[in-house]
Amino acid sequence: MECAGQSLSPPGRKAQEAWRTFPTEETFHALLVGACPQAGGAEDLAARLDQLLRQGRTPEEAAEAILPLLPEGAYVPFALLQVREGRRADLLECDAPPLFLVRRGHLVLLPVVEEERGGRLLRRGSFRLAQGDRMALVSEGFMRARGWGRRWGWQEVALALKRLTDTGGGAEEVAGALARTFLRLSGGRLEQEATVLAMYVRPMRTLTVWSGPPADPARDREALDRLLAETGWRAICGDTTAQIAARLLGAELRVEARPADGWMEVPPTSTLEGVDLVTEGLVTMRLARRRLQEAGRLLDLPRKEDGATRLARLLWQADVIRFLVGQAVNPVQAADAAGQVPLRRLVVEELAGELRKKGKVVSVEYI
Repeated sequence: MECAGQSLSPPGRKAQEAWRTFPTEETFHALLVGACPQAGGAEDLAARLDQLLRQGRTPEEAAEAILPLLPEGAYVPFALLQVREGRRADLLECDAPPLFLVRRGHLVLLPVVEEERGGRLLRRGSFRLAQGDRMALVSEGFMRARGWGRRWGWQEVALALKRLTDTGGGAEEVAGALARTFLRLSGGRLEQEATVLAMYVRPMRTLTVWSGPPADPARDREALDRLLAETGWRAICGDTTAQIAARLLGAELRVEARPADGWMEVPPTSTLEGVDLVTEGLVTMRLARRRLQEAGRLLDLPRKEDGATRLARLLWQADVIRFLVGQAVNPVQAADAAGQVPLRRLVVEELAGELRKKGKVVSVEYI
């Protein structure tokens, strides 16, 4: 489930809406909460709903736990979507705009059951997703734009989403285009907050990164075999690691041509048959982490071809990332006074933490 969200707020006004997504290899959930100051604010409610979904509750169970806690008569719009096994979707909407779904160029009207409870309109439904499906959740503010002599309503949002998906863009492109359309409709003058969360169903992208020789040289082949078992992207971070791989493969390790932006900050990259990216280790991984920290989306990464930027780009594009970290200690690069902990371990853990903030599913294995 590729996803991207954008919130647009009037200048100087604190955000009143909130959205969250949470992916694992088995499940995915997304939620959008509209402005609800009487219920403690959207951020607080989003955090509580997110926690319930992470605990394994279904959207209906999460709503059942939250609704009794809401102030009587308070207007609290929210929408919850949960996807299991890559296909099975459960949806619950409370006083919120409906989920928009486009499949193979056609708008899909989802099978939902409506119920009024305590003055709130609840819609719930279950359906199956298909590869290539594109969806969007929007806030009420997003539905209230006025422009071109008419009001921006459900039908206009649905048609705009359909037109945008005809171009084949991903979630980030769709979210950005919908936000720009809203701004044009508003004449560039934001009078209310608006939030859009776009989602795209596509095959999962995986990446395995091997960095550092194993503590026991006898496990070099094991480490290489684990890297080569990756059916998606493969990367090696570390000169010594790359030399070990080249020796075991009987392949030539070649330094790539100097990029236009040079090697002033980032060490050179190399090529090795069967590996998508080969970089230096510590410096490159630290700089890749900085690139990720400074970017809010993939398009924000520098337009460079140095090793750190290419590594950051690969990490951002992957959904599931596995690090294989060798425990051999270079005394010059030890993280502790006793020389027992390789510095690369700390660097990888920091990088993994940043990736988890970006919504990536990350695992780290030490060898």
